[in-house]
Amino acid sequence: MAEHGEPLRILHLFPTTLGLNGESGNVDILRRRAESRGVEVDVVRLEAGDQLPASVDLVFIGSGPVSAQVQTQAAVLAVAAPLRELAASGVPFLAVGAGFQLLGESITLADGTGLTGAAVFPVSTVIAGERVVGDFVVESRLGTLVGFENRGSYIDIGQAAPIGHVVYGRGNVAATGPGAGASAAAIAASGGTAEGTVLVAPDSRVEGFWVDNLIGTHLHGPVLANNPALAEWLLETALARHGAALPPATPDLVEIDRRASEARATIAAAPLSE
Repeated sequence: MAEHGEPLRILHLFPTTLGLNGESGNVDILRRRAESRGVEVDVVRLEAGDQLPASVDLVFIGSGPVSAQVQTQAAVLAVAAPLRELAASGVPFLAVGAGFQLLGESITLADGTGLTGAAVFPVSTVIAGERVVGDFVVESRLGTLVGFENRGSYIDIGQAAPIGHVVYGRGNVAATGPGAGASAAAIAASGGTAEGTVLVAPDSRVEGFWVDNLIGTHLHGPVLANNPALAEWLLETALARHGAALPPATPDLVEIDRRASEARATIAAAPLSE
């Protein structure tokens, strides 16, 4: 929507290598929520060697294994400068998992090898520690967010604001010791036991990064499926840059959101982890 009458352009970065955990579904969800309201959408899939389109309204990058990060790093660096320009201009970004890490400043692999990131997000990642796999519950400014956590890394966001506080799951930085994926509140909610689990207060852990137009997270799922408020925020922010408003939700979206609300409540009431 760089010019009046143009479609809302969503840039999907490296979907072939960074499409783990159904992350491409986030783009499908954004398209559906916009087109249901009569907002035309153009999705541009950018792969290695491609140039960014002349105008972009929203950027998404998904996740993948460490091997995909290594494979994709050079392609990310090739478009790092224009991505930083988009971020600085207020274009909303949603970066998930490995893609979030690659758009950060650096990644340190398990063998000590360092990867330079695109520096869109002022964060750094270390691949290390126990892998955490399970439900993920976060309290955010949009309310409760739920997803699936699957990571063996720590991320340092410095003094930046996170998406929210972890209720169940590990978040950006783990506690010391095995089983650091659950909090006391999570154990109480799930009816589980504390055996093998490091207990911390829920507000001592935070998840992700959310500063202005930039959102980075390890909420998988895809994250927008059960958290439509986050999708709404991305679309509203993208449209607002052009003085447009997101039209009211259509009946089909109202029903989708009702079901998502039920799913969030179910997961938050009794989250599970491996």
